[in-house]
Amino acid sequence: MKLSRRQCNMLLGMGLVMLFFWVTRGYTWYANDLQSDPYLALVHLPIIVISLAIGAYLTYLGLKGRRQAGG
Repeated sequence: MKLSRRQCNMLLGMGLVMLFFWVTRGYTWYANDLQSDPYLALVHLPIIVISLAIGAYLTYLGLKGRRQAGG
């Protein structure tokens, strides 16, 4: 499937926004949740890891598509 440059930019933007928000959430998780309630920390850890992986993959797809779209 071929993506347009606009679609690649949207994928790249969504990936970067997800990475920014979930890295921030990961810091908050480490600073607050992990210190106060270990059960809550265990619930949020897989959510943070999966969301970071999705954000990284979207960023990868956006960058790869931009390179193939010509710039």
